[in-house]
Formats: sequence, structure tokens, C-alpha cells
Amino acid sequence: MKRIVFAAIFAALATVASAQSLVTVPPGSKMEAWWLRAQFHPMDQEVHGIPVGKIRRNWCKATEYKRELFPKELLVENGTDLMAYSHQSFSLTGSFDRSGAKQVALVGVYQTCGGEKGSFLLIIDEGTRKVRFVDAIPRKTQYAALALAPRNTIALFQCMECDDSGLLRWNPKKKTFAWVQNRRTD
Repeated sequence: MKRIVFAAIFAALATVASAQSLVTVPPGSKMEAWWLRAQFHPMDQEVHGIPVGKIRRNWCKATEYKRELFPKELLVENGTDLMAYSHQSFSLTGSFDRSGAKQVALVGVYQTCGGEKGSFLLIIDEGTRKVRFVDAIPRKTQYAALALAPRNTIALFQCMECDDSGLLRWNPKKKTFAWVQNRRTD
């Protein structure tokens, strides 16, 4: 009997969790891009198996952006995949530190335990939980996407249809990732 009760509770909680959407877009002017109006709702306690509190101590929730978490109509317009058209994605895999080993760069939304939200860029070694780089920006708008730029540089975009990006590249002298063109913080 206890198992049935626990199974029912688990099923109910799973249904509630899946019903919560990562992104909601309130109605607004068609002249204002959806990513400026979008409200992001971090839902997870882990990102790639890493507890969010280990990524940043003051984080309580974070969610990695994935296509399947976004309503299709936000990423496809008139049959055109806007992310593919702009060469953007929510994650990239490559040897960004030029070691030959692969890293995964990904973006998402976080929420601090105090309720502040922002977007983040995280780089981890592929297949591990080793954090190589994290950059988190408290922002009113939390949309973020990535593109691969020349010389194994990661371009971070804060909008879907813009050419303004921050550029992050491995600095071999300092043995760390460093911004070579600052990302926008507004």
C-alpha cells in the first residue's frame, strides 16, 4: 500500500514539474522581439549532473537551454529555423582549450536563492562534471545562445537576431578562458 501511495505522489510531482514551462512570453507589441519579453523559469537542481550550488554557491535553481524546452513557434518562423539560419545553438562541443580533449559549452538561466535571475555560460569537460569556466550575468532578459567563431572562439549572443556578441577564447599563457570581446551586461 505504501508503494502505491509513494508512486501516486511521485507521478503527481512529475506531472507538476513537466507542466511548468522554461519560457513564457507575455503578449506584447509585434515590434518587440519575443526574447525581450520572455520570462524564463529555472527548474532544475543540477546542470549536467552538477549540483547548481557547486556551480555557484548562491544558486538554488538553473536550467540548461535545450531546443525541446522552447515552444517551436519561438525558434521557427514561416518554416525557417531561426537558430540554424543565424548559426546559433544552445550548446557547442569542441576542443576549446586546444588540448585535443573535448569541452561542452552551454547556456541557460539560473536563479539565486534570493530570487535574482540571470543567464549563464558554462564550459565543462565532455563526459565529466569538471567545470572549466562559468560566467553568470544577472539580467532582466535571460535569453542566450552560442555560435562557433574563428580560432575555436565561442561567441555568446544575448539576442536571436543580432550580430553583437561576446567572444570567449582560451588564453594559453594564463591557462584559462578569457573574454576577448566583452559580452553585453544590460
